[in-house]
Amino acid sequence: MNDALKPGTCLIEVVAGVEGPSLSIGDESGGYRLAGPKPWGGGRTIHRFVVNIDELLREAATLKESNHAD
Repeated sequence: MNDALKPGTCLIEVVAGVEGPSLSIGDESGGYRLAGPKPWGGGRTIHRFVVNIDELLREAATLKESNHAD
């Protein structure tokens, strides 16, 4: 990614690896795999989304409250 992320945003990426696609979240310097197999050898980013962090947290909290209440 050539442009720096704007404050308050993060990247969500779909990475194609040899064992299948994975989903990760992070910034320009790295990320954390959320789902899917580890992309051994680095994989190839096939989709990249810039997401507002506050919006992401709000929607995750809504899902947790409505679908996964403890």
